[in-house]
Amino acid sequence: MKSEVIIDAMNCIDEKYKVEALRNLQNLSASPCDEKEIYQVHRKAKKISRTALIAAVLATLLVGSAFAVWSIHSARQQELREDMRIDEKDVNSYVEFDLSDEAKETGVTLLSTVNDGETQRVFVNVSPVEKEELDRLETVSFAWRLDGMTVNGEDYWMTATPKMRADTTAVGHDAVRDAILRDAYDESTKTLTLQCFIHKEEIAQAQAFENGESVHLTVTLWDHHAQADAGVGSSDEWLRSQKSFGSVWFTPTENETRYFDFNRSIYHDEELDKEIEIIGLELTPFSAVWKVHYEGDASFHTPEADWDSYKDWAALEDKVCIESKIIFSNGTEFSTGGALTAPYKNGVVEQHCDWGGAINIDDVQRIVLDDLVLWENK
Repeated sequence: MKSEVIIDAMNCIDEKYKVEALRNLQNLSASPCDEKEIYQVHRKAKKISRTALIAAVLATLLVGSAFAVWSIHSARQQELREDMRIDEKDVNSYVEFDLSDEAKETGVTLLSTVNDGETQRVFVNVSPVEKEELDRLETVSFAWRLDGMTVNGEDYWMTATPKMRADTTAVGHDAVRDAILRDAYDESTKTLTLQCFIHKEEIAQAQAFENGESVHLTVTLWDHHAQADAGVGSSDEWLRSQKSFGSVWFTPTENETRYFDFNRSIYHDEELDKEIEIIGLELTPFSAVWKVHYEGDASFHTPEADWDSYKDWAALEDKVCIESKIIFSNGTEFSTGGALTAPYKNGVVEQHCDWGGAINIDDVQRIVLDDLVLWENK
């Protein structure tokens, strides 16, 4: 490198980095000096050669860059633990990952994973992500895939979402962007925190492909406009042709589930004049599966279902999920919220619910729906 190029680069470096470099070099000598003396050394060049100063500054910048990566990694892990109430609710299915030397050289770093029963929630940092790209969320997204993950023999990708706080409610482009900038983006390092929801069947596929427990996750930016302009119809083909942030290996965490048997309790809804059998509840710190049965449920959970005939039963299904109360030892109550999916399996309707902040499944004392006690700790 030519000397004038180095000098030009030195002139662009913030003075604080030069001071830090001089401090590092001063630490090698036997006679300490204060900050004023450090500046005097820099200006008069009496105690240190220009070449040594340049080397020290460059080394300090490199260390600073590595520290920034470590710092945002550590900060995000702490934020995740607090937001998801990991320590407060004694969650055992949550695992954090150290920042490896290899990870420092890639654009994706693995923060943590948690098993919520049906899915593995995987949290990663990706960089660089330009702030302007977050203004184009209608046409830009972030895609992930596991090696060996297929549908009908074809590889496919899923969408990762920026990790906003669990209590965030944002509607509209500007509100969503502002929440992402507040919760998930670090402008100084151009780092975005993403969450990938990976279904247990996708995990099983990938493990079979790898012939082991660990799976290989790749994350990339997905510019939908660019794909359309290029005339590439296959998303898999397009995403494989793009430069990804990188990939990481991880081993899925173990499931943490508690099952509550309701002895096939019968709930009668007076307004609808219908009865529903509430069989049991599978509960994890972050999800629930309510198991219910009622007359004609199998026929209602098909693509050909008659909605007019089903709507009262759908309302009753919702009531079980939303209005049932899980009561803890301190008297607080929790509702699992409405079901995201409700497949019919093995003679029952399984209503799948999830949420962002953990609950302590070992502290459940009672589960009730109106005056009906479904389960009680005795």
